[in-house]
Amino acid sequence: MGFLKKDSDFSSGEHYSVVSAECYFQGTLSVQGSLRVDGTLEGSVDNARHVIVGTDGKVLGDVTAQIVVCGGVIEGNVCADMLEVLAPASIKGDIRAKKMIVEEGGRIEGLCVIGGATEEAAEEEQEEDEEDGKKSKK
Repeated sequence: MGFLKKDSDFSSGEHYSVVSAECYFQGTLSVQGSLRVDGTLEGSVDNARHVIVGTDGKVLGDVTAQIVVCGGVIEGNVCADMLEVLAPASIKGDIRAKKMIVEEGGRIEGLCVIGGATEEAAEEEQEEDEEDGKKSKK
């Protein structure tokens, strides 16, 4: 990968984080750049630009990112602008994405909302519904 080369150019502002195959991480990661998971991450991933779960990678928690590519396992909810589920990946959790591609052999177990609002817009919509409910009770 280009970002691991000794002479990599980090002036672009793009930052990469890696949870390698031998690594186990527990907790919430707030990633401003990109994240690749080849080990096990037990916890949530927030604010990432790209999240790539390798074929041996496992995420046990929610993932929020602009782009998510899953080649391994995600057990949690996924919220993304673009989600790609590769074969033989599996996602067990609800999905909210603007766009989604699922390769033949990719598995999803959960509710999918595609083309709708992302998590932030959904939260705003839920708050508006709650306010409307309060007004109608008065």
